Amino acid sequence: MPTAFELWKAELLIVGNIIQDGDAVTPPDEAQRRFQRYCAMLDALTGNEGAHYALAIVQSVQAEHDYGAYQTASRAAWRFGETAYCTALLHELPRLIATLPDWAGDFLVGIANGAGTPQASAISCFNTLLAAAPPAQQALITAFIDQEEDDGWFEHCPGVLGQP
Repeated sequence: MPTAFELWKAELLIVGNIIQDGDAVTPPDEAQRRFQRYCAMLDALTGNEGAHYALAIVQSVQAEHDYGAYQTASRAAWRFGETAYCTALLHELPRLIATLPDWAGDFLVGIANGAGTPQASAISCFNTLLAAAPPAQQALITAFIDQEEDDGWFEHCPGVLGQP
């Protein structure tokens, strides 16, 4: 029998796959219901449920156009603390870079923009976890960061992410 978390995660992954404009299969009222359910599930989290919830949140990011839902997801994942957030993001970055690179950049720039602010500790946390990641994962993520520093998400803050 599945645990409460497994049931919650299964539903989150379904409703987190945001129905895109132009979808001819899903009725608009069902798309709206799923969107609202996704946001409600995220809003209900306190951050005390456990780091595995943060990972499930990042795993629920599956669609190109989110209509604001993935900002809710990011805020919910941050409630679990910077270590849980950065660990979950690092786990999912290879998938996001391959399939949804704009979301990979968006979530990473949220960390990078903490430079010089009280949230700067998240940068150190991310960089420390990245340095400990398996070499292939580390190389993929670092290459993405380097590419986005040239003319992309991190051109305004080169050298912030991916540094030991």
